Amino acid sequence: MNNQSVQDTNAKNLWKKVLGELQVEVSPLIFKTILSRASARDLTENSIEIICPDTHTKQMMSGKYLTLIQDSINKIGRGVFDIKFSVTEEKKAVKDPGPLFANDVVTGDEKSTASGHSYEDEARRSGLLTKFTFENYLMGANNQVAFAIANAVAEKPGTVYNPYFIYSGVGLGKTHLMQAIGNKILKVKPGMKVIYCTGESFTNELIENLQKGKRNNKYTSNEFRDKYRKADVLLIDDIQFIAGKEATQVEFFHTFDDLLRAQKQIVITSDRPPKDFTNIEDRIRSRFGSGIIADIQPPDLEMRIAILRKRRDENQDEIPNEIINFIAEKVSTNVRELEGAYLQVYAKLKAQGLEPTVSNAASILGETVRDDYQKPVNINQVIKAVCSYYSVKASDLKSNRRTKDLVIPRQIAMYLMKEITGTPLVTIGEFLGGRDHTTVMHGVRKVEAEMAELPKTRQDVSNVKQMISSM
Repeated sequence: MNNQSVQDTNAKNLWKKVLGELQVEVSPLIFKTILSRASARDLTENSIEIICPDTHTKQMMSGKYLTLIQDSINKIGRGVFDIKFSVTEEKKAVKDPGPLFANDVVTGDEKSTASGHSYEDEARRSGLLTKFTFENYLMGANNQVAFAIANAVAEKPGTVYNPYFIYSGVGLGKTHLMQAIGNKILKVKPGMKVIYCTGESFTNELIENLQKGKRNNKYTSNEFRDKYRKADVLLIDDIQFIAGKEATQVEFFHTFDDLLRAQKQIVITSDRPPKDFTNIEDRIRSRFGSGIIADIQPPDLEMRIAILRKRRDENQDEIPNEIINFIAEKVSTNVRELEGAYLQVYAKLKAQGLEPTVSNAASILGETVRDDYQKPVNINQVIKAVCSYYSVKASDLKSNRRTKDLVIPRQIAMYLMKEITGTPLVTIGEFLGGRDHTTVMHGVRKVEAEMAELPKTRQDVSNVKQMISSM
């Protein structure tokens, strides 16, 4: 056995043990749809390569779950390892590679489908908007489960999580997620017939065909049934619209059953869970619950800030973080209203030539600015609040001691210094006893990961922020 084979074998053995530990740290769904799908190779004394099946899994493992993975590998491997994440290097060289997709990259062969049309043409014919992708969907604690299931559905349509039912209030991203499924399938599996429609358009099309059918002495045209029942992937948005419409429910039920028996993928969205439906047949409601159901909650403050910063950076708008933070705190209902408030502030600031301050933003939104928005926050205030909240001394936080009662507040201090004050990592490290910037980065990421998973951490961070505001 050559040296490379030994490295790969050792990597597989280590990764197997790491997965065993990670399995008890995350939810079964996250473990199954994200962590367990990766493998490892090329283990050396201080490095290891983690192989991900697609870019989405790589993004999540190297971002949200990096701290968990890093800690487990270091602990089990008894060292400090540099982790390299990569995506399976599989090319779409054959005509039918099967339902498991290697990655999201569209090669030259994938730019046209089996019908000869481009991906953009197929998306348009399917009713999809190409702007809705997994890559530009912001994942947070409020939608991570729905995102993970959607990604798994897009990779293996019809074989896992079928049917998939997503529900949420308006403006929280369920349509984006549903269309991302369809777009990914069209990119990596040319030839599959994907159909996107709303509950309203399904009903209207059925009514038109019923009227057409009556003129031909038929009740329903075969054209309508062929369109939906021969789909490989059926995406129906806002299914609640069919409530109370008997003929639509009958046709939908038989379409649903035909596709499910043929192992075709069905994805449905609604503004409520199946159990809350009224005026929908019990047999349909039970079908909805036969697969997997996921909800999308309103985004928390950190997620709302991330959404607005992404919007600002993409458009290259000259809006400071203070205004973004202010808008994110004021608008907590849904993403549409959040982005609407941002556009309202930005447009009026620009049109009226106003200085981009929180006071002016508040005036535009009709809000009264509290004093804490007007006062700049520095790292000394952050350290003071953290020490007060956790009953520790600043000198201890800056020391080399690594006891649990100091590590947690120290990492939260790192996170808040970066988040609230925007202080560079190097400066934060120097302030906290001359620590390296990579140590600060590790601390920040660990707090971010715990905030997504642990309600207590989120509450602690929120409490310290309130203490800072009251100073």
